[in-house]
Amino acid sequence: MLFETYKMKKDEFYLKIANALSGCQLVEQELKLYLTNALEFVSKCIGKRMPFKMKGEDYANSSLEGLIKAFKKLSNNEALVKDLNKFKDERNFLSHQGITHCLDWDGDFSDSTAAELQERLDNIEREAERLQIAIYEEASNFLSHLYFDDFPDE
Repeated sequence: MLFETYKMKKDEFYLKIANALSGCQLVEQELKLYLTNALEFVSKCIGKRMPFKMKGEDYANSSLEGLIKAFKKLSNNEALVKDLNKFKDERNFLSHQGITHCLDWDGDFSDSTAAELQERLDNIEREAERLQIAIYEEASNFLSHLYFDDFPDE
């Protein structure tokens, strides 16, 4: 029974990590959508005046860091870029070291360390939601132009 309780706590913690990190995937998706729309907008603005072959799909397999670097080149919102970089660092810790951080030298799961990480998991989940909205709002600066403005073919 003790082993089953231990395993249940461990499995519950792993699910909490997965749930929190799913929001991180949505931030990446929102960045990819932003890049796709921004590059399409640039392409429409340039028209046929010069070749412009960059597309959102160029970033389909990019890391979060790569997406943030590309976003930075297509946005003047330095505060959002700073927040995204901070988010990336926390996401990297939680996704790459969060589980192992909760294991002791013998590989046993530590409830107390997992409890300490709970607040960080809750925070990153909330931050992921906030950043998704912020990226979408940043895109709203040009989306109406992309969809509704006429662009010359020249």
